[in-house]
Amino acid sequence: MRRSVGRVVRQRFAKPSTSVQIWYGPLVVFKFIGWYTNNDRSIVTYSIMNRRKSWTQSELEEAVKKSKSVRQVLGLLGLRLAGGNYTQIGKYIKEYNIDTTHFTGKAWNRGMIGIGKPRIELSKILIQDSYFQSFKLKKRLFAEDLKPKHCEECGWNKVSIDGRLPLELHHINGDSRDNRIENLIVLCPNCHSIKLSHRGCNIKKR
Repeated sequence: MRRSVGRVVRQRFAKPSTSVQIWYGPLVVFKFIGWYTNNDRSIVTYSIMNRRKSWTQSELEEAVKKSKSVRQVLGLLGLRLAGGNYTQIGKYIKEYNIDTTHFTGKAWNRGMIGIGKPRIELSKILIQDSYFQSFKLKKRLFAEDLKPKHCEECGWNKVSIDGRLPLELHHINGDSRDNRIENLIVLCPNCHSIKLSHRGCNIKKR
């Protein structure tokens, strides 16, 4: 008896011919082992088998030959860049004893010219209804000298033991999407925590 394709099924019976509970999960192939009884509970047990491969050994060997990393191998085989696929491909590369000495590690593309994500202009961030993250905005404001690197209320600017300057960007009206410069103030954790609008506490939940 074999269960597969799209769902993991585990059947449990309190007593014969009563309720069935089904759990859904990732694509895994199960092999039926048998029944066993424990405290008057009959349980169907299964063992997890290997996932079905969507590629052949020759296809894997060719993909490895053309790639510089496991990530590229997954791409050539049309597999999702997920942890399980990394594990499976790594397992079969070893099992088939495929040469990977030409792999250059995670930094194989170091030094190559690529197209990065364009930097958003501050004028498009310092507006209402802005979804730009506060901790990133704080760094931009420091870099552009638009905000001081100290608490604007008590002057605190002590660097922590790990080298960070734990200052926070506070939205005066409590709206974290209102990034207008007049609505922003740099505070230390203490001064920030006592604000009535700290983390939007003054805004009613919809």
